[in-house]
Amino acid sequence: MVEVWFPYGSSEVPLRVPDENLVDILGQRDSVQSQPHVDLEHLITEEVLEKAKNAERICIVLGSSKRNELLINATRSLLNAFSNAGVERSRATILTTAQLNSIDGLTELQAVHHSPLNSPTALCEGFSGDFAPLLNEAVVNSQLTIAIGELMPHHLTRYTGLCDLIFPGLASETSAREELIRDKPMDPRELHNERLAVASLLPNAYAYGYVLKRDLSVADLSLGPFNETVDRLSKVVDEAAKVEVKKAADIVIMSAGGMPLDETLLRAVEYFPAGLAILKKNGALIVAAECPLGHGDTDFFAWSNEHKEARHLEARLRRRFNYYGWKAAHLMRTLTTHRVYLVSTIPDHYVEHTFGLRAAKTMNGALQSAQRAIGADSSITVIPNASQVIPHVAGDSSEAAKQAST
Repeated sequence: MVEVWFPYGSSEVPLRVPDENLVDILGQRDSVQSQPHVDLEHLITEEVLEKAKNAERICIVLGSSKRNELLINATRSLLNAFSNAGVERSRATILTTAQLNSIDGLTELQAVHHSPLNSPTALCEGFSGDFAPLLNEAVVNSQLTIAIGELMPHHLTRYTGLCDLIFPGLASETSAREELIRDKPMDPRELHNERLAVASLLPNAYAYGYVLKRDLSVADLSLGPFNETVDRLSKVVDEAAKVEVKKAADIVIMSAGGMPLDETLLRAVEYFPAGLAILKKNGALIVAAECPLGHGDTDFFAWSNEHKEARHLEARLRRRFNYYGWKAAHLMRTLTTHRVYLVSTIPDHYVEHTFGLRAAKTMNGALQSAQRAIGADSSITVIPNASQVIPHVAGDSSEAAKQAST
């Protein structure tokens, strides 16, 4: 037996997999080298310092990360460099996004937390899309914005983290929701480009970003114009995250990635494609996602609770895009060809009767159920943290595989 531990909320849950069934345990590729020494101050160029000297208002934006001390150290390095260049500390406002609730060390830095419901917002002028990007007033009124955060892969929008810090990270709740519900059809991948477009409208928007490996060492770190930095780091993310397997498995066992990625079923569903991409038709997907906050958005619950075939939901989405409804339709489509077991804290009634999943108390219990249904000799692939990898089967020409490679 091989014992594997999966991130689950703020802890982990174990699973024992028979050696003879185990095909692979997927993680990030080892070809990406770690940076043994991270010199944060060395990245701060004269160009950035000149921008800071000429800016009456500076906004430093912090988002969530698996290594919060990097956020703190990068912020300190910026403030120290500004101070050495003669820039008064009073010119800088530190904003934390809605995704970053608390972090040790921010007290001394006097950070202001952005609330999508209560923080004052202003229109970010010049956006050509079909919604109004309302952002925190501090960032709209700044002459220099530096967003600090981690860039990570995302199975529906391609990337997440750093690229989302300006929008929707600093957006009003109304504005963020308008982006996700439109009177037109959309591919969720279009959201990534729209968010970069909003960030590009801010004067002197920069990103101080990094990519982490699975052991949380730094794969790359960069400071430069916002969109250029995201584009450069996205290549590092792709190199680390995209993994190829020789053949699909009968059973794929995965974790959504632990908190905050599995705080709701709505968020956890975003990582299902990692397992589905390497799962045989009529195979079984076992997902560990604690979901302490339940199912998530009410739209997602409502669309799922209609119990309509996926094609009916997809027909509605071709007339009017709803990101929460899109996830529900994606889940319904998955259930037409696969058995999906969910290990979570959501009551079994909702797991099975609202969302159509199969509830399981433990990972081992879910595996035993899947093997009884599919066969004791079923091949098994394990993905301990699906948020870190974008798997595909070698030679697969399906639409899912094409998207994973782009």
